[in-house]
Amino acid sequence: MNARKVSGPKRKKPIIVFAGRSNVGKSSTIRGLTGKKIRVGKHPGSTRWEQTIDMGSVDFVDIPGFGFMSRSSKDAIEDMKNQIIGWLEDWSDQMAVAVLVIDISLFQELVERWGNRGEIPIEVEFYSFLSEIAPAVIVVANKIDRLKKKQISGELEYLQQQLIEATPSKEPNVVTLSALKRSGFENLKESIEKILQTRGINPPDW
Repeated sequence: MNARKVSGPKRKKPIIVFAGRSNVGKSSTIRGLTGKKIRVGKHPGSTRWEQTIDMGSVDFVDIPGFGFMSRSSKDAIEDMKNQIIGWLEDWSDQMAVAVLVIDISLFQELVERWGNRGEIPIEVEFYSFLSEIAPAVIVVANKIDRLKKKQISGELEYLQQQLIEATPSKEPNVVTLSALKRSGFENLKESIEKILQTRGINPPDW
């Protein structure tokens, strides 16, 4: 992923970075995990700064959403993307886990829309990028509550297929979640803790 490098602040502790397209529920996911207040934007792309939560052994970092930003020009959106990439590259040595949050109810539609234009969907592009710079990536399939029960298995299989095609060398780690219904958080915590344990890092102070 090529971009003009924009340096981010250095970190003293291992970090868990939460990334994702604007308005997929990153901030709500962090709030559900930690129980701590975090600024949640009302419009797509309204979070335009990185937010850090001290979780004891690690810091959680919520970065601005990539893609569409409400009331922003194309240049402003591209500048934000460059800034996000610069931060992630700067933090790669301290990154213990990257958590990529997607809207599973819209994922297939977005992939097909981008594919019809001959472009790589930005979620898939970021998954490949994070897989290169982070020791582990968790893909959070948020908004699972928006799917009918008979749709869930098919949508998850489609997601797995896209991730494997993007990065064949890694088995995708997908966790389903509904931040709105507050379901799936225990599974996400367990997945994070397992990864931290393999790196000799104590669990977060949940």
